[in-house]
Amino acid sequence: MNKVKNVLVTGGAGFIGSNFVKYILDRHYEYKIINVDALTYAGNLENLKDIVDNPNYVFIRADIRDRHKIDDIFASYGIDTVVNFAAESH
Repeated sequence: MNKVKNVLVTGGAGFIGSNFVKYILDRHYEYKIINVDALTYAGNLENLKDIVDNPNYVFIRADIRDRHKIDDIFASYGIDTVVNFAAESH
């Protein structure tokens, strides 16, 4: 039996990140996904509209450079895994 994972996904509203979030939620029902995205030019919540009501999914609009906010997220959700898709590529 798998242990519950509390996965922080950064940049999860972008194309690659949102597809990763949906993939994990579809295959790992025991995982909780906390998606943090600043919603700049690449982030789009429309990419995630079909999972917004999933009880194992949380979206938080935040910038990963905000140390206090990220510390609060780690403490509040018991994060044990981080997958980073946050990037400003140009």
